[in-house]
Amino acid sequence: MEDTVIVITGGHGGIGKVVVYCLLKKGAKVVVLDTNDTKSSKIKSNENYTFIKTDVTNINDLQNAHDIIKEKYNHINHLISMAGINMKSEVEGIKGITFEDIDKSIKLNLNAHIYLIKTMLDLLENAKQKDNKSFLMISSINAITAYGLPAYSAAKSGIYGFMNSILNELGKSYIRVNTISLGTVPHMEQEVKGDEYFEHYVKHLAIKHFVRPNDVADTIYALLKIAKCINGQNIVLDMGQSV
Repeated sequence: MEDTVIVITGGHGGIGKVVVYCLLKKGAKVVVLDTNDTKSSKIKSNENYTFIKTDVTNINDLQNAHDIIKEKYNHINHLISMAGINMKSEVEGIKGITFEDIDKSIKLNLNAHIYLIKTMLDLLENAKQKDNKSFLMISSINAITAYGLPAYSAAKSGIYGFMNSILNELGKSYIRVNTISLGTVPHMEQEVKGDEYFEHYVKHLAIKHFVRPNDVADTIYALLKIAKCINGQNIVLDMGQSV
């Protein structure tokens, strides 16, 4: 992936930082858009790593990131939209969620994906290799099964509709569009055994262990580099949790 430029939002989260490190190890040039820089010396010391402080819900921030990337590379091969989180009041359901958190959740978990591709599309179109261009959005099994979190779930469902709506338009520029729906993914530093939260959800798994960040990184790499015939698909990555 030495000649591949990959832009990732939310690349410093528990899953994101593993994805970033994996892609850097593969030789890709990785640009991370996040609100804070990473503390990982393994990532920061890599000459192919670039950080641009960006609030992905802020159009001006995204335009600034676009201009920096254009100046440095003039193109993007792959755009990975990972940023997203549920709001605290959502755990109380529709009765408990505040109107403010509804707006915040939709803006971060749906609007930000739309803002991102609209801002960065010309850079994807600039990539010369027709078989090396894609837009990948991270969704959740909350979109396809009942786990509460009303605004978050609505936003994650909206990602599928958005993918379908832009598929043919981006296809004219040879840009593939896919989504990955994640189940529960404990971060590497999280202890799973004996934890009440994880013990509850592991019961829903056909094989009794969770997807881990490394599994997410492997799947993303496969979609970008190996399985280039996959387009317009939602890949459910949850170890059978939603079945």
